[in-house]
Amino acid sequence: MRNLNRLWIGGILVLMLIATEFVAVSTFAATGANASSNQDILLQYEWSQFNGGSSFSRFSAGPAPDSSAILWKANVTGIQTYISAFDGMIFVGTNTSVVALDQATGEKLWETPIPMTATWPIAYKIDDAHMIVESSCLDPKTGKILWTSSNFTADTGIFNANVYSPEEKMFYTKVDSYIKAWSFADPANPPTLVWTTYIPGGGKTGIGTTYGDGKVFAGSFENQQLALDAKTGDVLWTTLTKGPMIFSGSYYDGRFFRGGTDDNTMYCFNATNGEILWTYTPNTDGYFTTGCAVAYGMVYEMNKDGHLYAFDIKTGNLVWKYKGPDETLLWPGMPTVADGKVYVTTGQVAQYGGQVGTSEFACLDAYTGRPIWKLPIEALAPRESVAVAYGKLYLIPGNVTTSVDAISGSEYTTMNEVWAIGSNAIPVSDWPMWRADAAHSSTAQTGPSNLTLAWKFTTNGAVISSPSVADGIVYVGSQDRNIYALGAWSGNLIWKFTTLDAVESSPAVAGGKVFTGGDDGYVYCLDAYTGARVWSTFVNGNLPYTYGSLVLKSSPAVVGDKVYVGSLDGFLYALNVNNGNIDWKFKTEGPILSSPAVSDGAVYFTSEEPTAGALYKLNAATGAMLWKQEIPYEYQFTGGTEMIGSPSVAAGMVFASSDLRTYYGINAVTGDIVWTFSDPAAMEFIVSSPIYVNGELYIIDKFSITSLNATTGKTIWSFFTGDELYVSPAYADGKIYIVTSQRHIYILDARNNGTKLAGFTTPSSSWSSPTISNGRLYVGNNDWNVYCLTNLVTYEEPTPPPEQSTSGGYVFLIVAIAIIILAVAIVVVNTIKKRRKSSTYKFSEGQ
Repeated sequence: MRNLNRLWIGGILVLMLIATEFVAVSTFAATGANASSNQDILLQYEWSQFNGGSSFSRFSAGPAPDSSAILWKANVTGIQTYISAFDGMIFVGTNTSVVALDQATGEKLWETPIPMTATWPIAYKIDDAHMIVESSCLDPKTGKILWTSSNFTADTGIFNANVYSPEEKMFYTKVDSYIKAWSFADPANPPTLVWTTYIPGGGKTGIGTTYGDGKVFAGSFENQQLALDAKTGDVLWTTLTKGPMIFSGSYYDGRFFRGGTDDNTMYCFNATNGEILWTYTPNTDGYFTTGCAVAYGMVYEMNKDGHLYAFDIKTGNLVWKYKGPDETLLWPGMPTVADGKVYVTTGQVAQYGGQVGTSEFACLDAYTGRPIWKLPIEALAPRESVAVAYGKLYLIPGNVTTSVDAISGSEYTTMNEVWAIGSNAIPVSDWPMWRADAAHSSTAQTGPSNLTLAWKFTTNGAVISSPSVADGIVYVGSQDRNIYALGAWSGNLIWKFTTLDAVESSPAVAGGKVFTGGDDGYVYCLDAYTGARVWSTFVNGNLPYTYGSLVLKSSPAVVGDKVYVGSLDGFLYALNVNNGNIDWKFKTEGPILSSPAVSDGAVYFTSEEPTAGALYKLNAATGAMLWKQEIPYEYQFTGGTEMIGSPSVAAGMVFASSDLRTYYGINAVTGDIVWTFSDPAAMEFIVSSPIYVNGELYIIDKFSITSLNATTGKTIWSFFTGDELYVSPAYADGKIYIVTSQRHIYILDARNNGTKLAGFTTPSSSWSSPTISNGRLYVGNNDWNVYCLTNLVTYEEPTPPPEQSTSGGYVFLIVAIAIIILAVAIVVVNTIKKRRKSSTYKFSEGQ
């Protein structure tokens, strides 16, 4: 009986193990599924070659992990030091082969042996069908070798960081003291040599080659920095320095950055003429080496003195520095920057003089240097085997020894692993038009719980327009006459389109196109990815108008094949999405400042008419009026009757407002007023749109956010903010986001009577409404900036990394084996039970 109990206990334990594994796998699968196909948007954020891209900025424009949680580990026996990520895969090399891993699971997809010409293979993306490793070209999807060159190789020696320029379709390699340019105009065949340029003091090793804006930047051991014409190889300029210009530099926005070794000086060159714009020399016994990163108006580089330095790219002023665990570093690596964070090896065990250091890999706030998390590992510095791609951090953990690169080039200790840090469920969502959608729901699924700066983008005028976000791009207008497209996670400029006047209307995005109105009177349709004009239609939106308060313009709503927008000429326009033709227009008795809401085949909007405001419902297809409801004006001492507040539609009701003081709940079918809410003390113009959530209606009531019963209009709660409130709030997962005219952004707890949860202060007021997308808040400001705010991540105490390696495909194998074991155990137990019953029966019979 005791043995039987043990079998049952063993079976139960196995069942528990299976249940645990099943829950883990199910959670992983569900998380990935709930993240939706929008996760595919993240596949655009690649790390296509050594140092990320041709400019060697080591910057990823996508999201990046806040936590050190390890998503997966993959075994790669004999792994070498470099890592690339493109086409949805991770690429690493061994001494004999190139390996492709699945970016989400770490499962090995293929491994191809290739001829090796040097020690550390690097994968370079040429296009979606061709990649280069050493002297071979492979198909990224299958690993099939397409060709191998007898003349060209991408790997030409220790620290000779070579570069592929997709802009030029040229590969630039350093071979001894020469820079060679190879044409990849036809990647189906081996490249042809275009030019060769001698670099005085080039040396055999240790000099990186960087591309930027039609130039190739080559260093030298002869204390000079050179720039070559990328097409011809002609030397454009040579600038003398006070130390060798070796290892890697970075190009950014007309500037080239390189750290000097012997003189311990960081250099910033004018990339056009070679003028030294600034230098920085720390008062330490160290030197800059290996390479830098550039992002957020700063250049970051590690120093042998144990510090990571962050400099202002325009002035060279020190913004911050971070000290690692030791007084020195044996050989510093290179920082990687993404999503407001810096990732870098900041501590090394190996030290000269018999000392023993401390391994440390740190994630720091890119703006302040504040530690976010640390791991007790190294990422194979000095090469810094790190890539940020697809929203994750990939690294090859490993250490160097004191004889690094001095004997065989193999003075490294690795775990033979690739790690993925991050999540397969990164918040990805759209907010494609003013107030989120055509019905003006003003809601998102997930928003930040507190606020810290992820990035800001500076225009040349106030940003009154509210941002819209779609497919990882932020669209917004500015008073500087431009419509901007910015990277949603980076703030990088993708394109801008110049109109004839200020752009205060908010964009709408649909079908790969961006629609917005300009103060020049036109509605514009632009290609969402290039900014090219598709069409423009004049709608008289440039008429003179005297505002009594904030300056806001009607923003378009796009539904089906029509763009709906109001105009100061009193017409509501329905434009054809494809060509901008006026499908219909409806004449009211006054200017239309509100933004139309569209729901269930109808268009709702307000108009400022001579004796009273009016709320209209039109047939969205034909423009025929279905009903009109008069909205009495409310008056104040300073005058004005502008109807800027825009209606929202939900739960069979239209929620609208007068010019000030009063809100209405109106039956969407009949147009009858169901309830009225009025605050006699409210003297500010209403410029917002109410938010309906689960039977509650959130409105701005003077200095307060107020929750009303959406059915009756009765007050549920009201929270006094102490600030002047005007523009529309936003809502996400129980939180209300508001911006004020007193330079504040607040998060309020909608489930706790509007209690203030968090805040952020800007230099000026915001007339732009907050947008919630990708788990972040985007808003324009009168200080000329667009802000992206995200969760403030508190410091995560370092914990030892898990010891065991896993790969996504193995989990299911473990589950299958466990199921088989349990099945066998059950069969054995049942067999024993039957035998015991049989024996007992026979024994009883014998008695």
